[in-house]
Amino acid sequence: MNPLSLTVLFLIIHVSYGETKECHVFRKGSWSCKGSTFVPNFPNDTTAVTFIDLKIDNWDNQTFQNLTELPLLEYLLIKSTWLNTSTNDVFKSLKYIQEFELITVPLPLLELRNVLLGLPLTTIKLVLSEMQLENMNKDIFDGLRGTNVSRIFISRCNMVRFDGSYFTGIDRLEQLVLQGDGITTVTDWGYLPNLIYLDLYHNEISNLPKFKNGSGFIFYPKLEKLFIGLSGFNYLNSNFFKGLDGLHKLGIFVGHIVLLRSDVFQKLKYLRAVSLVSLKHHVLRFEQNVFKLKLLESVELINIHVDVNEGKPSSLLKSCTQLRNLILRNVSNINANDLLRPLTKLENLQITDGQVSKVPDAICNMNNLTGLSIIYTNVSKWNKANCSVMRVLRKLELNDNKIRYVNQELFSHLLFNNEKLNIDLSNNPFVCDCKTLWFRDWSRKNAGRLKNYKTYRCFIPDTSDYINLENFSLSWDYCENRQKPSLIAMFGGIIAVLVVIFVCLAILSYANRWSIHFCSYQSLVRKRKYKTLVNDGQYTHDALVCYCNADVNWVLNKLLPIIEEENHFNLCLHDRDVFVGSNIIDNVVDCMQQSRKVVLILSPDFVQNCWCQFEASIAQQKILEEHYDIIIPVLLNEIPSNLRTESLVDLQNHKTFLNWPNESQYEEKFWEQFVKRLNENETDNEA
Repeated sequence: MNPLSLTVLFLIIHVSYGETKECHVFRKGSWSCKGSTFVPNFPNDTTAVTFIDLKIDNWDNQTFQNLTELPLLEYLLIKSTWLNTSTNDVFKSLKYIQEFELITVPLPLLELRNVLLGLPLTTIKLVLSEMQLENMNKDIFDGLRGTNVSRIFISRCNMVRFDGSYFTGIDRLEQLVLQGDGITTVTDWGYLPNLIYLDLYHNEISNLPKFKNGSGFIFYPKLEKLFIGLSGFNYLNSNFFKGLDGLHKLGIFVGHIVLLRSDVFQKLKYLRAVSLVSLKHHVLRFEQNVFKLKLLESVELINIHVDVNEGKPSSLLKSCTQLRNLILRNVSNINANDLLRPLTKLENLQITDGQVSKVPDAICNMNNLTGLSIIYTNVSKWNKANCSVMRVLRKLELNDNKIRYVNQELFSHLLFNNEKLNIDLSNNPFVCDCKTLWFRDWSRKNAGRLKNYKTYRCFIPDTSDYINLENFSLSWDYCENRQKPSLIAMFGGIIAVLVVIFVCLAILSYANRWSIHFCSYQSLVRKRKYKTLVNDGQYTHDALVCYCNADVNWVLNKLLPIIEEENHFNLCLHDRDVFVGSNIIDNVVDCMQQSRKVVLILSPDFVQNCWCQFEASIAQQKILEEHYDIIIPVLLNEIPSNLRTESLVDLQNHKTFLNWPNESQYEEKFWEQFVKRLNENETDNEA
């Protein structure tokens, strides 16, 4: 081809397809135009065209004229476009269109009716998404009646209510999907003789008629698959599904349902698959034998807390011996082993987000199992010996678990020897150290069997770094030498440990020397039953005053001036009357032995002080040994209930406390009672 011909060809292509910079090819035969002010010409091999923000407010049969002669054009999408008016023949000339989509196209309902009236007879699929259809009426779909449209998808269109009669007359309609449309009420099912698939998921339907009327007329005689989102129903029984005798697959967003009756599915003789889904974790009670269906092959439970009437939750599927597929996502209150034990014919099993910490052993009896997924659990290993299912598995997904190491100790060799098995271990917290070398080498040789292998990363200990597993370069020689410690290192380590233990014991002994002495003495005195405290009646002091350091000001400024100076009693205070240098415990015992009474100055600080508690316990024991009451309890400050010990409560139950008054006018009466108690002799208080 000469240069002149090339130039002419370039100009033709430029004029035909390059006249708008808003359009580009994003896949072979597929064009996307954004912000176009007109519909340009496209190559003859164009199969799909998408217009985003098409700046044409009024459509007629000339608007899309440049698309009419594209023999392979089957798909047209118009998105995020503002439309004012449309004639009812706008797409009539698009003779090959099979799929038509409108997404986020705000337009009056009358104009939407005109758009749909203009669809060519070749159209078999219609998609409406993010439109405002709350005031929709049956005239909207007039243009589809008697056409070849077999699939209609309406999503997020705020329909509020569903009236099936709007679709009556679209006799070839086989699939109707109305997801996330805010539907709360079904006013009429209409009549769709060929409808096979009805999807009302992600709605909250609280009011709907039966699928068969009182005279026995069935609205959807060929319906095989039903998915429905419910709200406001407390339970379901067999009456709910009357008229759906041919149903093969059933999915329910359970909403507020708390109970499934035992007969709920029993009239659905051809039912093969059941899915029960909750958006949030939901308690659902099942009566016995809910799933007792001869043809049932698949069960899916999502966000369900299982409860079974008059039975264990793990017995839920005991009658499903023919089950082939089981999906459990965030299912609680079950024992996985017990639940799976009768399901020996399973071919596919998925457990996600469950309370699972290990691969259930019952899986090993499933000799038909080819697909196993245990994801987002706490599984860290699978080393069950002689697990025959490992030989027949073809897909194993253990991604997003707690697997740190993969080796022949933590995972059975049967898994690695199964050359037909594809494994996904991505997003696990692998550790890069000597224990990882075996898996690193094996994975390099078998990368084709590991899904997402290039994304496997491992953590390097003692750092915050991650590295791709395939790039982990630690050598076997380094690890082997590291695992052979020298004799000098061994003996040095032992000596170092012994030295550390000795030093720690020495420090602890010194720091707690008084506590150790206290415990030893208390044990010794308990064995002797405090006989060392027996006195012959000759006392040096009238009373020993037991107090904590926090209350010393009250003792010095209140107690001593009144009792010693004014009333001439001889008190013993450990801060004043003990021998310096003597053992503290010996001083306490000697002072108590030489004192006729023991005054306990009680306060929150007192009951939290171990020495004060020791003094109080010896005084109480002295009562038992000498058979007379020596204790004068003075409640200086109220003691909270959480600080009261058993001995204090016992003392309070048997003794009258002298309460120090908060107001000075009552102090004189307090001191009168105190002196009176101090003057009481042994005879007055004999027990």
